[in-house]
Amino acid sequence: MARSIARLPSTKARRRRTIIIDGPHPIDLHVGARIRLQRILHGMTQSELAKLVGISFQSVQKYERGENRVSASRLHEFATALGVNEQFFFDGSGGAAAAAPGTEPLREAGLSASEGREFRRQLEAVMAIEDKRMRGLIVQLLKLLSEASGTTPPSPEPAEVPPEP
Repeated sequence: MARSIARLPSTKARRRRTIIIDGPHPIDLHVGARIRLQRILHGMTQSELAKLVGISFQSVQKYERGENRVSASRLHEFATALGVNEQFFFDGSGGAAAAAPGTEPLREAGLSASEGREFRRQLEAVMAIEDKRMRGLIVQLLKLLSEASGTTPPSPEPAEVPPEP
């Protein structure tokens, strides 16, 4: 009597992800890039941020590069020091689907050192405009140009332009 044996789908064990073989996890890269971005926007050095959080500047470097994972408590400390909520560091990460095995890794959202300096120089130039209405119009123009080029502006709320006096 022949018995029919139903085959179960292969339950091949997945290899555990390692930083040595696979590199930093895409979410760790994204969170680190967001830490770096916010630090640059605040005009802080890695040493200044490290002092606020109570760690070494080398640790800040490793967090920013995604080499070290940021624990929940450390993420809270970064958020407090940088004046943002914890969710800020995950915004734009693509959610859990982006971190799932087999999906394309996230591109690092951070800036290189030279891009960071250039960005800060440009931001300072806009913020140096004393006329709040003019500054608001410039920000609004930048958002419109960003939308026209097919990218999404960084903040969802519309720029408020003060009425003319």
